[in-house]
Amino acid sequence: MKNPLVSILIASYNKEKYVNRCIKSCLSQTYKNIEIIFIDDGSKDSSYKIAKEFKGIKAYKKKRKKSKAKFNTFFQIDTYIYAYKKSKGSILACLDSDDFFKKNKIMDIVKNFNKDKKANILFDKPIIYYSKKKYFLSDNFKNSRDRKIWPKFPPTSCISLRRNFFKKIIYELNLKKFPLLTIDFRLAVISKILFNNFKIINNHLTFYFQDKKGESNSNFKKFGKNWWSRRMQAHEYMVYLFKKNKIKYKNLDFFLTKTINLFF
Repeated sequence: MKNPLVSILIASYNKEKYVNRCIKSCLSQTYKNIEIIFIDDGSKDSSYKIAKEFKGIKAYKKKRKKSKAKFNTFFQIDTYIYAYKKSKGSILACLDSDDFFKKNKIMDIVKNFNKDKKANILFDKPIIYYSKKKYFLSDNFKNSRDRKIWPKFPPTSCISLRRNFFKKIIYELNLKKFPLLTIDFRLAVISKILFNNFKIINNHLTFYFQDKKGESNSNFKKFGKNWWSRRMQAHEYMVYLFKKNKIKYKNLDFFLTKTINLFF
């Protein structure tokens, strides 16, 4: 299919300052066969109200599921799955509501999927964005054929995937045993380890906003307790996926992380 329907799935929680920018970037896409699915995950601000005022998008407000999870990770995954169920596109593009797309983002993604029929998931490169005057292109990512190496992957808003692939991996994506693991990490390791289908395209198509008050910056500072806990769960998730492929997981950092976590 040369011009497939693309569903842009927007996950939002208390991001009223950025919702306008996010949605406008979707509506201004050069590729027009799109649907925009905006899911507000029970925000306490005006995010949903702002989204509802836009014509040409489908906005939903969902109740937050009760969870003992301390952080937002589980809720974000649940929101994307909810958005997927509301969508119809054969290609899905993820977008956190504080990030935004370049005008040619969806056009380039469709071209890449049409060119590579075997690709199930694509990661474009982020533009690290602080303000209109302060941003830079990030190139700290590369494709690797070695399935045993922990992949360096772009953030959630840089991820696009085929609908049938998302459907196939929902179980592993939504495992609640690993509550600290983000959706971008899960998609990266699932696509690489289980399917050997991890692909980063050399195009900077997504503005990745650096929110100082965001969860990653405020609760997961590098080498802090939560950072090491998340790293431990990441290794445990890798072990789980390796077992599914009947491969033994050997990683020196796994044992180092396990040791350090004993001190917290």
